[in-house]
Amino acid sequence: MESNIGWLLSRAAFSWRNAVDHYMSSLGLTQTRWIALLHLERMGEGCSQKALADNIGIEQPSLLRTLNQLEASNLIQRKSCAEDARRKTLWFTPQGRELLKQVETMANAGRQKMLEGMDSNQRETLHTLLQQVIDNGSAFLRSDHDSR
Repeated sequence: MESNIGWLLSRAAFSWRNAVDHYMSSLGLTQTRWIALLHLERMGEGCSQKALADNIGIEQPSLLRTLNQLEASNLIQRKSCAEDARRKTLWFTPQGRELLKQVETMANAGRQKMLEGMDSNQRETLHTLLQQVIDNGSAFLRSDHDSR
């Protein structure tokens, strides 16, 4: 059973993104755009482009095209960082904030579909267990990086 956990996590994440993507298509958002918007919302405005890329789990150059598109659509804006002028921070525009409300509504609809058949205790247990897997992975990577 344990040998299938990684595969199941990967499949669950893939299914989850595709289910939510189904709802987001009505807003005209690609998967990369709504993922960037939701991650920015969770991280908080003012985060750097690099921090956002790290949080999503992609390289910064891969994120830049999406950020350019979001900025061209007047959904986000970049500002220079007060501490480091080379670093750009990310902020929602009023139009982006408005769209984000719709994105969150659609993401919630997708979440509800994916969690059908689970009661609140099962959902809480799933959340706790997934967070433990994430924490274990982060701790391992930190200790591995520190030992180098």
